[in-house]
Amino acid sequence: MKERKNEAGLGRIALVLGGAGSLLAAYIVIGFFVARWLQNLMDGPKLWLAIGTIAGMVLGVVNVALLIKKFLGEQNG
Repeated sequence: MKERKNEAGLGRIALVLGGAGSLLAAYIVIGFFVARWLQNLMDGPKLWLAIGTIAGMVLGVVNVALLIKKFLGEQNG
């Protein structure tokens, strides 16, 4: 019987990194559309679009960092 390796394969790493990029893009787009919706709802300034997009980017980066940390796990040096 073969023993399974605990190391991730190249295909799995590529899928996680591709998924992380897609996740980051989704957060940015969602932040933009939520800000645009709020801007139209409250007749806010155009600055809200920039704030919503940047907030989406920050949330996306945090989520991607947590995803990568979970995927890689704690590495003992």
